[in-house]
Amino acid sequence: MRHSVRSTTTTTTKRFRLTSGSLAAAGKLMQDGISSTQLLQLLLHREKLLYQNYPLSLAQGEGVIGWRERNRECAWMCTAAKRIGLGMDTASLAVAIFDRVVTSVKIPHKYVNCVAVGSLSIAKKLCEDHEEDASVFLGRLRLEYSAQELKRMELKILEVLRWDAQLPNLNRFVECLLSELEATFLLTSIRKHIDFLLCDSNLIANFRSSVLALSTVSILVESTNKHWQYPINALARLCKIPMSEVNRCRGKISSLWSRQMLPMPSTFHLLADMNDQDSDTDSDLPLHLHSSPQSPAPSSSASEHITSPIPRTLQPTPC
Repeated sequence: MRHSVRSTTTTTTKRFRLTSGSLAAAGKLMQDGISSTQLLQLLLHREKLLYQNYPLSLAQGEGVIGWRERNRECAWMCTAAKRIGLGMDTASLAVAIFDRVVTSVKIPHKYVNCVAVGSLSIAKKLCEDHEEDASVFLGRLRLEYSAQELKRMELKILEVLRWDAQLPNLNRFVECLLSELEATFLLTSIRKHIDFLLCDSNLIANFRSSVLALSTVSILVESTNKHWQYPINALARLCKIPMSEVNRCRGKISSLWSRQMLPMPSTFHLLADMNDQDSDTDSDLPLHLHSSPQSPAPSSSASEHITSPIPRTLQPTPC
């Protein structure tokens, strides 16, 4: 782990370091000699332990968030991460942390943005090389929470996670799978595509990150190689994922990208995007982000329009 999450006491900091140690250095494992295959198997094992029940469901109750609010906050995290220069791995981990919390405990509407900010802050400390004060981080996000409120929320999130915030996530799986194919250079060119997957509750709730990642990689490989079935079948066997599930997920991913008017990945677009990374700003997610019309939860709110990917700046609430 590059940076432990700051807490109010030295004891809690040490505790976080110890309990996260099993996967805390995952971001550097391949550089330190472990193969992408070994890292992939570690991620699959962790995913199997942590995510046993699918489809995911949100905690039910009066005044708690639904899938619509979940999608809005995930869109905010992805957009905010891009705007302040955080990497894809940070945004993906933040969404994984957020989803783990909202599917474990009831989150009232008034606290949901505070949970999202805390999730992004924890992910940033685990994934980014630089460290900054909480007040500086909140200022860059243009939020009015206090540093104390953010730290209290971080501690509550870590308690829900049992002090293990290094969760398997979509970006990590995609990176490992592309590494198996020696094609990690394609990763940065599909950030928009991955962001839309992270913000779609129908996909996230019904497919594990490993399945989403393999399906995404299969679409990438298909765009660059007419014999895409051979390497994808090999990866599916390695991950022990049925191709029938991959094909079902592929169709839903393609439909999502088509509805959001994203260009389907092609050799031309991939190479063009690699030369034009600096031109992307806050326009990655459109002003109208739609959830899938088939909500994974009983609530129908997930099919409603989300008017903005960035919630209004909120007044501080007691985290």
